[in-house]
Amino acid sequence: MPSTGSIEEQRRAACATRETILKAARRRFSSCGYADVTLRDIAADAEVSAALVVKYFGSKEDLFAQASGFENDAERLLDCELENLGEHLVRTLLDYHERTQGDPLVRAMFTSSRPAGGSFRDNFESQLVTRLAERLTGPRARLRAELVCSHLMGLGASRLVLRTRAITAEPTEDLVALTAPLIQNWIDNPL
Repeated sequence: MPSTGSIEEQRRAACATRETILKAARRRFSSCGYADVTLRDIAADAEVSAALVVKYFGSKEDLFAQASGFENDAERLLDCELENLGEHLVRTLLDYHERTQGDPLVRAMFTSSRPAGGSFRDNFESQLVTRLAERLTGPRARLRAELVCSHLMGLGASRLVLRTRAITAEPTEDLVALTAPLIQNWIDNPL
Protein backbone atom coordinates (compact mmCIF):
# COMPACT_ATOMS: atom_id res chain seq x y z
CA MET A 1 0.00 0.00 0.00
CA PRO A 2 1.52 3.39 -0.96
CA SER A 3 2.32 5.77 1.85
CA THR A 4 0.44 9.04 2.33
CA GLY A 5 3.57 10.92 1.27
CA SER A 6 3.75 9.14 -2.06
CA ILE A 7 0.06 9.84 -2.75
CA GLU A 8 0.64 13.50 -1.94
CA GLU A 9 3.70 13.53 -4.19
CA GLN A 10 1.61 12.01 -6.98
CA ARG A 11 -1.04 14.70 -6.52
CA ARG A 12 1.57 17.45 -6.64
CA ALA A 13 3.12 15.94 -9.76
CA ALA A 14 -0.30 15.66 -11.40
CA CYS A 15 -1.07 19.32 -10.56
CA ALA A 16 2.30 20.41 -11.93
CA THR A 17 1.76 18.41 -15.13
CA ARG A 18 -1.71 19.87 -15.54
CA GLU A 19 -0.35 23.41 -15.12
CA THR A 20 2.45 22.72 -17.60
CA ILE A 21 -0.11 21.57 -20.16
CA LEU A 22 -2.30 24.63 -19.52
CA LYS A 23 0.68 26.98 -19.97
CA ALA A 24 1.62 25.28 -23.21
CA ALA A 25 -1.99 25.48 -24.40
CA ARG A 26 -2.23 29.19 -23.55
CA ARG A 27 0.97 29.92 -25.47
CA ARG A 28 -0.15 27.89 -28.48
CA PHE A 29 -3.68 29.24 -28.63
CA SER A 30 -2.37 32.79 -28.16
CA SER A 31 0.18 32.59 -30.93
CA CYS A 32 -1.55 30.31 -33.44
CA GLY A 33 -5.28 30.50 -32.86
CA TYR A 34 -7.67 27.68 -32.16
CA ALA A 35 -7.96 26.17 -35.64
CA ASP A 36 -4.21 25.87 -36.15
CA VAL A 37 -3.45 24.10 -32.86
CA THR A 38 -3.50 20.36 -32.28
CA LEU A 39 -3.35 18.42 -29.04
CA ARG A 40 -0.06 16.95 -30.32
CA ASP A 41 1.39 20.48 -30.63
CA ILE A 42 0.43 21.26 -27.06
CA ALA A 43 1.73 17.90 -25.83
CA ALA A 44 5.06 18.46 -27.57
CA ASP A 45 5.36 21.95 -26.04
CA ALA A 46 4.55 20.54 -22.59
CA GLU A 47 6.88 17.55 -23.15
CA VAL A 48 4.12 15.04 -22.43
CA SER A 49 2.16 12.60 -24.58
CA ALA A 50 -1.01 13.61 -26.39
CA ALA A 51 -2.76 10.82 -24.48
CA LEU A 52 -1.86 12.54 -21.21
CA VAL A 53 -3.36 15.80 -22.48
CA VAL A 54 -6.57 13.92 -23.27
CA LYS A 55 -6.49 12.23 -19.85
CA TYR A 56 -6.34 15.60 -18.06
CA PHE A 57 -8.59 17.68 -20.32
CA GLY A 58 -10.68 15.35 -22.49
CA SER A 59 -10.75 17.23 -25.76
CA LYS A 60 -9.27 20.21 -27.54
CA GLU A 61 -12.50 22.12 -26.88
CA ASP A 62 -12.36 21.40 -23.15
CA LEU A 63 -8.67 22.32 -22.98
CA PHE A 64 -9.36 25.57 -24.84
CA ALA A 65 -12.18 26.42 -22.45
CA GLN A 66 -9.91 25.95 -19.44
CA ALA A 67 -6.93 27.70 -21.05
CA SER A 68 -9.08 30.69 -21.95
CA GLY A 69 -10.37 31.17 -18.43
CA PHE A 70 -9.17 34.07 -16.29
CA GLU A 71 -10.93 33.11 -13.11
CA ASN A 72 -7.84 32.21 -11.08
CA ASP A 73 -5.85 35.15 -12.45
CA ALA A 74 -8.76 37.52 -11.80
CA GLU A 75 -9.08 36.20 -8.24
CA ARG A 76 -5.42 36.96 -7.56
CA LEU A 77 -5.57 40.36 -9.23
CA LEU A 78 -8.73 41.51 -7.45
CA ASP A 79 -7.97 40.01 -4.03
CA CYS A 80 -7.43 43.30 -2.21
CA GLU A 81 -9.45 46.06 -0.60
CA LEU A 82 -10.34 48.91 -2.95
CA GLU A 83 -8.17 51.56 -1.27
CA ASN A 84 -4.98 49.57 -2.03
CA LEU A 85 -6.08 47.85 -5.22
CA GLY A 86 -3.90 49.93 -7.59
CA GLU A 87 -0.69 48.86 -5.90
CA HIS A 88 -1.92 45.29 -5.53
CA LEU A 89 -2.80 45.04 -9.23
CA VAL A 90 0.58 46.30 -10.39
CA ARG A 91 2.57 44.28 -7.86
CA THR A 92 0.62 41.07 -8.60
CA LEU A 93 1.00 41.48 -12.35
CA LEU A 94 4.75 42.20 -12.12
CA ASP A 95 5.15 39.16 -9.88
CA TYR A 96 3.25 37.11 -12.47
CA HIS A 97 5.68 38.38 -15.14
CA GLU A 98 8.67 37.31 -13.07
CA ARG A 99 7.30 33.88 -12.18
CA THR A 100 5.88 32.85 -15.54
CA GLN A 101 7.32 35.20 -18.18
CA GLY A 102 3.69 35.60 -19.21
CA ASP A 103 0.75 37.91 -18.65
CA PRO A 104 -2.92 36.91 -18.66
CA LEU A 105 -4.01 40.37 -19.88
CA VAL A 106 -1.59 40.37 -22.80
CA ARG A 107 -2.72 36.82 -23.59
CA ALA A 108 -6.30 38.08 -23.76
CA MET A 109 -5.30 40.92 -26.04
CA PHE A 110 -3.48 38.73 -28.56
CA THR A 111 -5.80 35.76 -28.44
CA SER A 112 -9.08 37.64 -28.73
CA SER A 113 -8.15 38.87 -32.21
CA ARG A 114 -7.61 35.34 -33.50
CA PRO A 115 -10.23 32.93 -34.84
CA ALA A 116 -12.19 31.45 -31.94
CA GLY A 117 -10.78 34.18 -29.69
CA GLY A 118 -14.25 35.21 -28.60
CA SER A 119 -13.99 32.84 -25.63
CA PHE A 120 -10.87 34.60 -24.37
CA ARG A 121 -12.49 38.00 -24.84
CA ASP A 122 -15.72 36.95 -23.13
CA ASN A 123 -13.85 35.42 -20.18
CA PHE A 124 -11.64 38.49 -19.83
CA GLU A 125 -14.72 40.74 -19.87
CA SER A 126 -16.79 38.75 -17.40
CA GLN A 127 -14.10 37.47 -15.06
CA LEU A 128 -11.98 40.61 -14.76
CA VAL A 129 -13.37 43.82 -16.26
CA THR A 130 -16.98 43.38 -15.15
CA ARG A 131 -15.97 42.23 -11.66
CA LEU A 132 -13.69 45.24 -11.27
CA ALA A 133 -16.37 47.63 -12.55
CA GLU A 134 -18.89 46.19 -10.07
CA ARG A 135 -16.54 47.01 -7.20
CA LEU A 136 -15.98 50.63 -8.22
CA THR A 137 -18.20 53.35 -6.80
CA GLY A 138 -19.40 56.43 -8.61
CA PRO A 139 -20.15 57.12 -12.25
CA ARG A 140 -18.45 55.62 -15.28
CA ALA A 141 -17.28 52.56 -13.37
CA ARG A 142 -17.12 50.43 -16.52
CA LEU A 143 -14.93 52.96 -18.34
CA ARG A 144 -12.65 53.29 -15.32
CA ALA A 145 -12.33 49.49 -15.05
CA GLU A 146 -11.43 49.27 -18.74
CA LEU A 147 -8.83 52.05 -18.33
CA VAL A 148 -7.25 50.16 -15.43
CA CYS A 149 -7.08 46.97 -17.49
CA SER A 150 -5.76 48.76 -20.58
CA HIS A 151 -2.99 50.37 -18.56
CA LEU A 152 -2.02 47.02 -17.09
CA MET A 153 -2.08 45.46 -20.59
CA GLY A 154 0.21 48.19 -21.86
CA LEU A 155 2.64 47.60 -19.01
CA GLY A 156 2.66 43.86 -19.71
CA ALA A 157 3.06 44.32 -23.46
CA SER A 158 5.92 46.77 -22.93
CA ARG A 159 7.76 44.42 -20.58
CA LEU A 160 7.11 41.04 -22.18
CA VAL A 161 6.37 41.60 -25.86
CA LEU A 162 8.05 44.83 -26.93
CA ARG A 163 10.68 44.61 -24.18
CA THR A 164 11.06 48.38 -24.13
CA ARG A 165 14.39 49.27 -22.56
CA ALA A 166 13.45 51.64 -19.76
CA ILE A 167 10.39 49.76 -18.52
CA THR A 168 12.14 46.39 -18.72
CA ALA A 169 15.20 47.69 -16.87
CA GLU A 170 13.22 49.50 -14.16
CA PRO A 171 13.24 47.72 -10.78
CA THR A 172 9.90 46.26 -9.73
CA GLU A 173 9.51 48.52 -6.70
CA ASP A 174 10.08 51.61 -8.83
CA LEU A 175 7.53 50.46 -11.42
CA VAL A 176 5.02 49.87 -8.64
CA ALA A 177 5.70 53.34 -7.17
CA LEU A 178 5.32 55.02 -10.57
CA THR A 179 2.34 53.08 -11.90
CA ALA A 180 0.15 52.22 -8.90
CA PRO A 181 -0.96 55.82 -8.16
CA LEU A 182 -2.17 56.25 -11.76
CA ILE A 183 -4.25 53.10 -11.54
CA GLN A 184 -5.49 53.95 -8.07
CA ASN A 185 -6.67 57.32 -9.38
CA TRP A 186 -8.99 55.56 -11.89
CA ILE A 187 -10.20 53.28 -9.11
CA ASP A 188 -10.95 56.14 -6.67
CA ASN A 189 -12.05 59.04 -8.83
CA PRO A 190 -15.01 59.16 -11.18
CA LEU A 191 -14.11 60.72 -14.52
